[in-house]
Parts: sequence; structure tokens; C-alpha cells
Amino acid sequence: MSDDGSKKNDCDSHEQDIEQSVSEPNTPDRNRLFVKQEFNHKRSRSYREKKINHDSFPRRHSTGVVSQTVPRKALLDQLSAVLAGSDDQLPDNIILVNTADWQGQFFLQKLQEKQFKVICTCGNADVKAAVSNLVHKIQKFCNTNPKKPSPVKIAIAGADGYINSVLRPYVEQFSAKPPDWQGYVRFLVIPFGNSCIGKNLGTLDATYSALFLDQSWKDTFEKAESIKLDSQEIINRVSKYLSSASTLLQIPIAEAMVMCKGKSGEDESCQTFIPFFSEVKIGNPDSANASVDFDDVSTVVSSPALLSSSPPSNNTFEKQKDTNTPPNSPNVGVMATANQSSSTPIPVPGELLELQIEYWTTPVKVETSASKKDSNKITLKTTFKYIHVQRLAQPGIPMSDLQSSTFTMLSVMKEKKQKIMRLKKAKETESKSHTVDGINRLICTSKSQNHSLKVTVDGVEWTGVKFFQLSAQWQTHIKHFPVVLFGFSDS
Repeated sequence: MSDDGSKKNDCDSHEQDIEQSVSEPNTPDRNRLFVKQEFNHKRSRSYREKKINHDSFPRRHSTGVVSQTVPRKALLDQLSAVLAGSDDQLPDNIILVNTADWQGQFFLQKLQEKQFKVICTCGNADVKAAVSNLVHKIQKFCNTNPKKPSPVKIAIAGADGYINSVLRPYVEQFSAKPPDWQGYVRFLVIPFGNSCIGKNLGTLDATYSALFLDQSWKDTFEKAESIKLDSQEIINRVSKYLSSASTLLQIPIAEAMVMCKGKSGEDESCQTFIPFFSEVKIGNPDSANASVDFDDVSTVVSSPALLSSSPPSNNTFEKQKDTNTPPNSPNVGVMATANQSSSTPIPVPGELLELQIEYWTTPVKVETSASKKDSNKITLKTTFKYIHVQRLAQPGIPMSDLQSSTFTMLSVMKEKKQKIMRLKKAKETESKSHTVDGINRLICTSKSQNHSLKVTVDGVEWTGVKFFQLSAQWQTHIKHFPVVLFGFSDS
């Protein structure tokens, strides 16, 4: 019993150190700081005792004390320690952990039993500072060495939204560097929770799937009350990934342009470009099991004049200004964090969405005639329940053929009211949905003036969206996200 008691005391003491690194340490009132640390202490201790109240865990980036624009001093101190050393030395690997979530806190506590180079981030500002400091370290190495540096392995431990928060500063920083800089880093994905990105990688690599997608890992990092893996097992899995994974998977980076309603005036809007490589969702995913009637869909073939980057043109959008027209290429500097609030009402889960969707598919055969080229545009004007646009990474796609990596769209539409004579037909089509492959560009606009959209891009929610556009390629020379696996499984 004395050994158990000493372990618990060490654990509580260790826990307090972690909470101090997560909390903002510059509050002048020591009493307020003490209360804030006490709250975090209770939150972290709950899953360790396996008596979980899920409402007590904050959502991602919701600690309430973390700035989204200024990195924490604790983070900067940690970067100085991890990236310390002479300018001609680079770390072999580092691990970025999202300690704003309970999974990241738990993961960190287990890893600290071995000397890993871990960087704890609690918001977008921390992630951006971490990537920026690493790029600065690599630049110093290049300035003092005639040879190229060996790739630095950067493990990303978190959910899909956290992985995307690393992708954004990667694109921003490396777009300002020569193309050969893309070979200086390699990313390793350590998924938490229900990760679409992790699942996709698992379908390509059986060894990766066995490490991070088996039931024990899922139970440990999805259900805090049923932790199955001990510290040594977690350390073994992470160590194996860091040391043995060497097969490069070039994941193409797509572009989402979202036009969000401004906060200061009804006519103002904010245009933001978001790199992503997995999925974009609108609506309630539970609606995917609903019935679909495609007789309610209006499909038209476009004319050459409609192939511009402008949003759909009809009576609903006549009052929009020219500033709402998405350009063909982004300014990387306008990438921003997701909107957290909007003055425009957001559709509640399960609410029907009146949308107009225009998409272009890749032609099976290249045609020289302009009329043939423009015939691959389709327009849908109807009431949607759910839209899921996804692109799965595939091994062996050469850099010269990135445009072949297109989107797949699953859409569930409102069932059209059936006449009595069509009841039998309605039952036959009850569980069908509409799937389109080979999409290389898509524009979605809300037809309702009273509601804006809530769009989820790689796990990050963007609110107050008036319309958005998806393109299969990011417009700078950074076209892919370099991830390493153990190897590709035979399909």
C-alpha cells in the first residue's frame, strides 16, 4: 500500500507540472492562478481515476486561457530546449502533442517516462510558432553546412483538426522556401479519437493499422474511462513508428476557399484559403441513412461563360458584391483560424439545407473542342441533408500527376413528397444516396438569405460561411504533405 501511495503522490505531482505548462502563467493575481490550476487538476485527474464525466472535458482549444494569436511563454521555452544545440545540428525527430485535449495530456504523461523530444501545444498560435521555429532552425543549418540536412521526422499526435492545424503553417512557411525544402521534413501521424486521416492511412499500411487503429488504442484514446494500454506499450508503439517508418506517402494538398460573413457589418465578408487533404462536411451525418429521390434534383450543363471562378449566378446572388468572387490562386498570408462565432444564424444539426452545388468532373477523354470541355460541369439545386466531400490518399501517385487525385462527393437529399401511386417506388429507394467520383472543383452556395453554413474542413469547424469553393490542388508549389509509413499493403 505504501508503494501505491507513493506512486499516486508522484503522479499528482507530475500532473501539476503539466497543468502549469498548459495554463497561461502570466496572470498577475496569484489567487486566480491557483483557482485555474485547481480546475485543470480536477479535469486531468478524472480520467486517471476512470470516473469520467464527459461534460467536464473541454473541447479542442477551449482551455479559456490560451491565446490564438500569441504563443505561450512555456511553449517558447520548450522550443528553446528541444531545438537547442549548435546550428549544424538538427533533431532526428520531434513530437507535437495537442495538450488542449485530455488525450494529449494523457499521452504526454505516458511519454515522459522516456526521453522523447516533445512539444506541447495548446492552440493555433503555439502550433504556428513550433513550425516557424523549426524552419528557422533548418535555415541556420543550411547557412552553416554545404550538404543538405537529413529529413526531420515530425510526429503529430492529435485528432484530425490538430493535424490540419499543423498543415496550415507548414504550407505557409514552406511556400516561401525553395522546392527542395519539401525534402527536409517528414510527418508521422499518431491519431486520437475517430480520425478519418488515421483510418485512411491504416487502409494503406497494415503495420500502421495494427499500431494505431486496433481496439486497444481506440479504447485508450476515445474512451477515457476504458484505458487499455499501459505506459510501456504506448512508448513501444511510438518508438517503433519513429524508428522504423521510412516509406514516403505524398498526400496531395487540396484547397478550400471559404467566404465568411463579417462581424462588423452585414455587407462585409472575409475570404480565407484553407489547405486540407482529407474531407469537407456539411450537415448531419446521421442523415446519410435517409432516403433520396433524385427526381427533385435540377441538373444543367454549363456554358463556357460559367467556367469562371465566380459563385453561382442567379436571382439569389444578384446583390453580392464583386469581392465575393474567389480568385484562381490564393495568397497564403490570408490563411486564418476558424471562425468561432457569427451574427448569422447557423443551421442546427438535422436541419435541411437549401443549397446550390456546382462541380466539375475530370473528363474521361481529353477533347479539343470547347463545348466538349465545358460539358463536364453539373449543377444541383435542391434541399440537402448531408454532404461529404472526401479525397483518399493513394500510394504511387507521381508529382506530375497530382491533378488525377480528385474528390468523391456523397450527398443525401430531401425525399420528394410522393404521390399515392408512387408509394411502392418510394420504399424501394429508401436507403439510396448520391455519390459522384472524379470531381476536381466544387462550389457550394447557400440559397437561403437567413442562414449561413457551418462547414467542417479536416475536423475544423468554420461558421458563418456564405459559400465555399474546393479545388483539387493547392495553388503554390507546395502540392503535397509528406507522410511516412512502414510500407504499402497489398490490395
